[in-house]
Amino acid sequence: MKLVSFRLSGRFGHFLRAEAAASALTYPVPPRTAILGMMGAILGIEKDQPQTLLEPAFIALEGGLPQTHWHKVKLRKDPPTPLPKIIKRNQKAEKTTKPEKGTLVWQEWLFEPYYTVWASIPDPYLSDMEERLIEKRWYFQPCLGLSEMMAELEYLGSDESFPMPPGHYHVNSIIPQECCTLDMDKIFDDELVIHHLRMPRTVTPSRVFSHASYFMERDGRSIPVQTDHAYKYNGRILVFL
Repeated sequence: MKLVSFRLSGRFGHFLRAEAAASALTYPVPPRTAILGMMGAILGIEKDQPQTLLEPAFIALEGGLPQTHWHKVKLRKDPPTPLPKIIKRNQKAEKTTKPEKGTLVWQEWLFEPYYTVWASIPDPYLSDMEERLIEKRWYFQPCLGLSEMMAELEYLGSDESFPMPPGHYHVNSIIPQECCTLDMDKIFDDELVIHHLRMPRTVTPSRVFSHASYFMERDGRSIPVQTDHAYKYNGRILVFL
């Protein structure tokens, strides 16, 4: 299976957690659904269509936990007073207008997020995406969660990946919990810090999400596991999200 690899980075990022309420928490890495949307932006696919047109998609992601900081955002509650549908010739501006109402909400931002993505999607989308990554040419500006947080994409290459037999591997990518068994002895020996995440995996056109649990290492180091879902790509061991 051919994989296209690219680096994903930016100044800021924010991938809103599904369970977030008043405080806007972020996932430390882009969920699979966000990466599908980003590839849709590259290809010019309209919103809520990538999750249909780009499946089956095989996506692997590598990265550590970025630093975060909290930013206070003003969110508008009520829109301004709408303009009248009929304007009279002798109409004068109203002396009192309805004021806009807003609220300040704390929002967690990722500072200088940095990831590596490997992806395989059906043709002709894969070939088109590779050409656009090489030429840095896309229909819509890719972003890191919010449209104001522009993403920098760097093409790294493409090559064939090969499935590996069941066994013990040091996996370089984030791993779905259901696909592996952690080798705790090696994790303690290597002093790894494993984080457990639950993130969206798929979404329907009507915006119904399904979630999955994942393991990632704090600094992006490889994780020793027993798995039968490993793929080898240019010497690296990957497991798809």
